[in-house]
Amino acid sequence: MRSFFLAALALCVPLAAAELKFETKLRELNVGAEDTKVVTEFPFKNESSEEVEIVEYTAGCSCLTASISPNGKLKYAPGESGIIRSEFELSALAGTVDKSVAIRLKGDPQDQPSLVLTTRINIPVLVEMEPKTLFWNIGEEAKPKSVTLTMKHSEPIKVVKLSGADGRFTQELKTIEEGKKYEVVVTPANTTNVAMGVIHIETDCKLQRHRSHRIFMVVRKQLKSAAAAKP
Repeated sequence: MRSFFLAALALCVPLAAAELKFETKLRELNVGAEDTKVVTEFPFKNESSEEVEIVEYTAGCSCLTASISPNGKLKYAPGESGIIRSEFELSALAGTVDKSVAIRLKGDPQDQPSLVLTTRINIPVLVEMEPKTLFWNIGEEAKPKSVTLTMKHSEPIKVVKLSGADGRFTQELKTIEEGKKYEVVVTPANTTNVAMGVIHIETDCKLQRHRSHRIFMVVRKQLKSAAAAKP
């Protein structure tokens, strides 16, 4: 009777799931305007009673690389520890950016990794653009719309060149305060058809990765409101 009771009790108590315990799955970093690379470490430990095997770790984009230490070790016995390290090239990005590494353990479905490690990077904005994209609906008046450029650096930043991809849109640069504030006025040739364009902005910013910027223009089909879409 006693052995039957203990067996039944054992069935009611779940075994520790085979998993890796991370100190955190989200790290938030503030970087300097001059920084070009971010490295983040995610320490972990196997606190389960079974061996855990990492079968795949995948970076979310080509600008992000991931590695495991020690020495690329993939199998961790109970009590063993390791570190997932991610390295991200900042390129021309600015503002708040999330970059993730997906970790698939042995036993996870192929398309459902059980772990996602995210680095949230706060990057200084030296050239603020508002808005970053201009929209016109098909059939509306082809009137000018503008983007305001505000320089947020401690030193003046001048716009030295403005160029468009083709003749579907024209652009004009207006100086509000030299080195501090500008306005880019954009006018579509017409709004008869769907169209897209890009304006390239070159500045004299001393930091290379903050030097170039883009404004996007779109002539689109008019979006239906949620109320109008209801039958």
